[in-house]
Amino acid sequence: MIPLAGVLGSTTLSITANSIVAVAVPWLVLERTGSAALAGLAGAAAIAPIAFSAVFGGALIDRVGRRRSSIIADVLSALAVAAIPLAELTIGLGIPLLLVLVALGAVFDSPGAAARESLRPDVSRHAGIPMTRLNAWGEAAEGIGYLAGPGLAGVLLIVIGGFGTLWTSVVLFGLAAALTAVTIPRQLAPRPRPEPYFRSVVEGLRYVLRDPTLRAVTLTAAVLWVFILPFETVVLNAHLQTTGQAAAFGIILAAYAGGGIAGALAYGALANRLSSRATLVGGLAAAGVSLGAFALLPSVWVMVALAVLAGVVTGPINPVCSLIIQTRTPERLRGRVIGSYTALSLAAGPLGLLAVGPLVDAYGPAVGFMVIGAGCLIAAAVAVLARGLRGLGRPDPGEHVIASSGPEG
Repeated sequence: MIPLAGVLGSTTLSITANSIVAVAVPWLVLERTGSAALAGLAGAAAIAPIAFSAVFGGALIDRVGRRRSSIIADVLSALAVAAIPLAELTIGLGIPLLLVLVALGAVFDSPGAAARESLRPDVSRHAGIPMTRLNAWGEAAEGIGYLAGPGLAGVLLIVIGGFGTLWTSVVLFGLAAALTAVTIPRQLAPRPRPEPYFRSVVEGLRYVLRDPTLRAVTLTAAVLWVFILPFETVVLNAHLQTTGQAAAFGIILAAYAGGGIAGALAYGALANRLSSRATLVGGLAAAGVSLGAFALLPSVWVMVALAVLAGVVTGPINPVCSLIIQTRTPERLRGRVIGSYTALSLAAGPLGLLAVGPLVDAYGPAVGFMVIGAGCLIAAAVAVLARGLRGLGRPDPGEHVIASSGPEG
């Protein structure tokens, strides 16, 4: 059970570190400039490199190894984030340099996350735990990181202030790398087989695009990310700062993350009774309603309740998507397929951040919340109409073995 604790613990530490950066940087940009558009640009700088690094980093996972890739990614993330407060202390940190450093740090986030997700089936076999349950626990571990990160960021921004807040992320990344090194045995996953690198990159992309189910779940995720990424970074941020309720930012994000943990754990307990397709569609539709309700600009405590509801209904979405990918991917392709899925689903995400920022500056946060809610409903419609998802039913209760066949059609 030590590898299980290791992969879940390193996930929590790394996500906490990332979420501190994701909350603190746009907040500080908005605080210093007063521009939601620039805050959105800072958020986009943290997302855009992920699509690039995911597709190339996924092939590296299959080449270098899952355990080693996870460790290297966390170490490099720590170094990249450390460069931001160091620049602030030495040469000064203007917005252009900040965007470059944020983008550099984001390059390593996706390969690290993909490596940890690639380790889940190995841990599942080792511990004898079904993949449905382990994916739910993995999502809950991420949720704990998203719960702890904003809260820590809020406290640190008050106590430390400025970009010195990010030193906490540096420490957490280092702890995540150390935990993986200590708890994940080298022999847990098969040794990587040397293959031509660029051929591996192309093979991962081709596999995702040729398989009808993987193609459908990727398109659904892409539509969702376009609309949901601006929620906390731009729209909620701008609303609370302009209404003088900045202290509520961490509370609302913590409520959202807490709901996500509950939703993921509930899915892990009930997954064998639920249709994967119905769970995905229902979660997306309910997210559209709960996030769209923020457009009414209710009181903070109503927003907290809506955030909990949104977290609960979106909690199962990532475990469902992860299970679909894992069970339709041969073991030797796992890293590059997960990387390709991440890259393709996030590729258009920065466009949402760049578009919603000016929209909020021009028309206010209510319109931004309406767009986000509508976008989630569009993602639900895509999932309903996608032929590749129509055959998905209840997962096999004992499933923790990865498919070895090639893509269909």
